[in-house]
Amino acid sequence: MIMMKKRWLLFCFCACLITAGAQKKVSPVYQREISMITENDAYLGQQKDAYYTNGFFVSLRHLSHAPQKKMVQYEMGQMIYTPLIRKTLLPADIDRPYCGYLYFQYSEEKFSHKDEVLQYWARMDVVGEASFGESVQNSYHRLLHYSRFTGWAYQVQNALGADLGISYAATLLEDSSWIKLVPVGRASLGSSLTYAGIGNYLCIGSFEKNANSAMWNARIQNRPALLRRNHECYFFWYPELLFQGYNATIQGGLFAKGEGAVLSDPRRWMFQQTLGICYAADRWTAQVAYVHQSKEAVTQTRDQDYGSIKLSYRMH
Repeated sequence: MIMMKKRWLLFCFCACLITAGAQKKVSPVYQREISMITENDAYLGQQKDAYYTNGFFVSLRHLSHAPQKKMVQYEMGQMIYTPLIRKTLLPADIDRPYCGYLYFQYSEEKFSHKDEVLQYWARMDVVGEASFGESVQNSYHRLLHYSRFTGWAYQVQNALGADLGISYAATLLEDSSWIKLVPVGRASLGSSLTYAGIGNYLCIGSFEKNANSAMWNARIQNRPALLRRNHECYFFWYPELLFQGYNATIQGGLFAKGEGAVLSDPRRWMFQQTLGICYAADRWTAQVAYVHQSKEAVTQTRDQDYGSIKLSYRMH
């Protein structure tokens, strides 16, 4: 399995480099884009189902009329968390709290002539039974004939939350669009998720400037733009160091924890890294990635790994 993954990555990497020499072209004008992301540890072929066990996200973005390029995005997503042990007999079996997390987010993303990207967002969310985490997981487990997690009675209790966030990125190094380094800083403050993180994108292959790149979902335009190539195809690595201030999926609601839930405390420092490949041309973007994340909760037994699949479609 490991050898197959390595060969697949090598094939994709070589394909990116082979196609990197395509001629420049004027971009078609697509002003809207819809994206879907699905994340699950089952995508890695693992014989376990634990921790961040499933995520599903849908977003719609369009351009606003501004002097500089600015995108507006609406996003809805759900994440489901469970402990390592599937058959919960006692609260002591729960090393990471059961929790569903459902949110709606509004965000804006601005691009400067210096290849900078500024994003800010506002998010409303809910944890607990009202997030439908238990019912969604039980539904697809029945469909796929997986065993059921038996400890949802101990899940994080219902709580509403709100968060504000910001991120900033700027290209640090770029060599003829074959290799690029883009440091990223981001932070969130609110009643559900409070954190700060710093990371760095390393991209190898063929890619555009940030304002036109699939890396930032930015291949939509108000007017034709001169692109370097007729597509993007690049391998990326994104390591990130995170500091957790508050995490409602582990600690429960900040103002309403309820009763009966098995909760924990977050590890203050976390490390995660993402390895993946992205291809974008004309109306479509496709991306697959592998994510490794260190332990989120102080009681958590192991690190976690999962796969991510993204598909985007652009419209006039």
